[in-house]
Amino acid sequence: MEKRNVSAEQRRVFMRRRIVAGLIALALLAGLVWGVMAGVRSIKASRQAGAQASAAQSSAAAAGKSAAKSGKGEAKDKKSSVPTCTPSDLELALNAPEPSTTVGGYVDFTATMRHKGSRPCLVDGSNASRVLVITSGDQTIWRSDSCPADSRLLLMAQGDHDDQPLRWNADATGDQCQPDENLPRVKQGTYKAQLVLKSNDKISSQPVPLIVQ
Repeated sequence: MEKRNVSAEQRRVFMRRRIVAGLIALALLAGLVWGVMAGVRSIKASRQAGAQASAAQSSAAAAGKSAAKSGKGEAKDKKSSVPTCTPSDLELALNAPEPSTTVGGYVDFTATMRHKGSRPCLVDGSNASRVLVITSGDQTIWRSDSCPADSRLLLMAQGDHDDQPLRWNADATGDQCQPDENLPRVKQGTYKAQLVLKSNDKISSQPVPLIVQ
């Protein structure tokens, strides 16, 4: 078989063609890889956008539900507001087992608030609101609200009652709050004790006669 002679120029042409073909193949491969990567990035971005949109919708729905619940709660709170006790709801009673004492002695009482109405109501049962008043004729001698006291708010319903002990040390209060030992003792005579609700003087107990000997 006759051997074909290839000139140097032909070899150079073949070499250039191979190099060009290789570069084209590399370019095609790079383009393919870039296209695949771009497609993957696009899919990821689309999924992330969908997830964010779904999360935003869920948050909005949750916020709407929370607002609706909050609105219902506020309406319920407004409906459940309890009124203040009135004379038709409440009565006061005062009891003194030993209604007499000596000068410098004391008288113990039991102060009772009783709910007599049909609706629940609120009342302050502190000594500064449910006040024990000692009088002599038209003169006020002593009041349990002469010194401040912490509020004692009571929610009372039909049949409820609150009993609290009170003591009068047979002394006289003034315009200012003072320790009991600094108050002047009352003289011998007859006095009267009564419970009065400070916020509504129509709510009061029966008077209890007292004697200081």
